[in-house]
Amino acid sequence: MKYFHILAIFILSLSISGCFAAKQPEQPAWGASEEWRLKSLEENFLNFKEGLREQKDHIDKNHAETMTAVEKIQERLGELDSSIAELKEAQLQMSAMKAEQVLVPVPVAVEEEVVVVGGSESSEEKPWMNVPGENAEHTQTQGVASSSNGADLYQEGVRLVMNDKPLEARTKLTEFLKTNSSGELAPNALYWIGETYYSEKSFAQSILKFKEVSRRFPKANKVPDAMLKIGLAYDKLGDKENAVFYLRTLVDEYPKSDPAKIGNRRLNEIEG
Repeated sequence: MKYFHILAIFILSLSISGCFAAKQPEQPAWGASEEWRLKSLEENFLNFKEGLREQKDHIDKNHAETMTAVEKIQERLGELDSSIAELKEAQLQMSAMKAEQVLVPVPVAVEEEVVVVGGSESSEEKPWMNVPGENAEHTQTQGVASSSNGADLYQEGVRLVMNDKPLEARTKLTEFLKTNSSGELAPNALYWIGETYYSEKSFAQSILKFKEVSRRFPKANKVPDAMLKIGLAYDKLGDKENAVFYLRTLVDEYPKSDPAKIGNRRLNEIEG
């Protein structure tokens, strides 16, 4: 009987202990869970920043490549502009060279001709009509007398220019320059060749010849006349900017010359 009593007490004790243990609350792992969340957020933020950095690098790379391509295009356009300008200049020079090829004149009897000093063109088109020493009267009195330095070719060329025979005049003047390329009359001969092109309305070729006067003989008396005709020729071509530039230079550098007076009037008309 005593044995059963002890056994009942022991069983009751175990039951009470089990109940007490069952009632003890389970400790949640809050620390581990918070740390995991923080690490997850930090990792996501780092991934976001890395994505932004990669996008920025990609944008910067595309921008740099675009700017490089633009610079190459601009450089290429500049080269093309230079090439076009060189081609235009070469075309003008080739046209002038072809037109200046020496033609073999056929010997013919020279008849007395009346020099035309009027015509339909204005004094702006023919400023040489009143140039001392090279007017019609001087040309007629000189005639075509032979001389050792070829002045007969020069005088005949000028006379033909004044009689509106540009092709024949250019032949004579070109022949004269073959043996007098640096003589006293050389800048005048170049000027008159320019006049032959101008009268034919070959304004680009005339500009090349008039420029050659000032380039080769900057102190020659014909330089103001040449500058005037350069400005007028550019005006004929519709290039107002260059026309104003050369006419303005003429007026500034040779203000008292007759060509400057004509140039100043034309400047006022162009500039309004």
